[in-house]
Amino acid sequence: MACNLLKNELFCWIIRTMAVSQRTAVMTGNMVLLWLFINTFITSVFVWSFLVTASVLAAIQYVKISPVNESRISQNILQLFAVDKDNVKSNTIFHKAGGFHAPENTLEAVEQAITMGIPAIEIDLDFTKDGVGVLIHGPKVDATTDSKGFVSDFTFQQIQELNAAANDVNRNKYPVARIPTLESCIEICVRNNLVVFIDCKSNPKETAKLVTSLYAKHPKLYDLGIVCSFYPTIIYAVRKADPNILTALTHRNLILSELGQGTERNKELWKKVISPWLDILLSWAHWSILWYICGNSFFLCNKDNVCLDHKKFWKGLGIRMVIWTVNSEHDKNYFLRSLNIPIITDGLYAPQNAQEHEN
Repeated sequence: MACNLLKNELFCWIIRTMAVSQRTAVMTGNMVLLWLFINTFITSVFVWSFLVTASVLAAIQYVKISPVNESRISQNILQLFAVDKDNVKSNTIFHKAGGFHAPENTLEAVEQAITMGIPAIEIDLDFTKDGVGVLIHGPKVDATTDSKGFVSDFTFQQIQELNAAANDVNRNKYPVARIPTLESCIEICVRNNLVVFIDCKSNPKETAKLVTSLYAKHPKLYDLGIVCSFYPTIIYAVRKADPNILTALTHRNLILSELGQGTERNKELWKKVISPWLDILLSWAHWSILWYICGNSFFLCNKDNVCLDHKKFWKGLGIRMVIWTVNSEHDKNYFLRSLNIPIITDGLYAPQNAQEHEN
């Protein structure tokens, strides 16, 4: 944590003290770091380290995808970032479609969000055994349904038999709910001008295929949809398949080492040893190069890793921040009214005895 905070503050300090654009400063810093790294291993002839560095930079330029032009981002989406301190609901995005008010990631939750006047939702995409894209946080069905096992072990027909409200705090109001397809959710969003953040969990190739087919079938989705993921490979696959799709990388510290609740993610010793180092590398890459390669328009940041300088940093790159998952009133007021950043939250208020939902 200390390394990540130090690194982020260093980035911000460099930008504040240099009379250049933020994008130029970051990319120049990347080139210097890359050359220093390569020069560590190729010290005998300067020209060789220079040529290797130039080759790597050329490769990055070749594979990078340009971001969607600012003029093509719809008012539906831009309005989320025009924070209205007198009506912060207009800058609120319901996490898992609003798990405090209806069973998470269900059509019932989507409809409830619309009824409550929420302008945007975040939903989770995973795939069944037979390749159907469904709304569930995954990778297992245990947390929300009356069954156990990985989502990928169920066919769509089998997963339709599960009750997505089995473990929900609102099961008295919604005793039974089904796990819907992504397409059924998209149809509701398009029909109601509801902005939708599609959080993709697995299968870059299948995700890109499904998402691009839905955008082709529902062109209005270009004005309403934002594809997001913790995994850069998924975002890159989607943007490679259709560079007109708006995307966001999602970040939290220790994503490769710990689950959302802070428990150890890995059982194998070699993964336990290597994952903290990979977390450091991934965190650095988020701030330094991944946004550039993927051409993202948004950055979804965990609420524990945000300050005003971070907002300025991303704004300087032309990238808008969204904060997740914000449930306490104190945090909501801070992010919305003080930092003027839209939030992803489980609901406007917590149901009785509800625990804060973690990603």
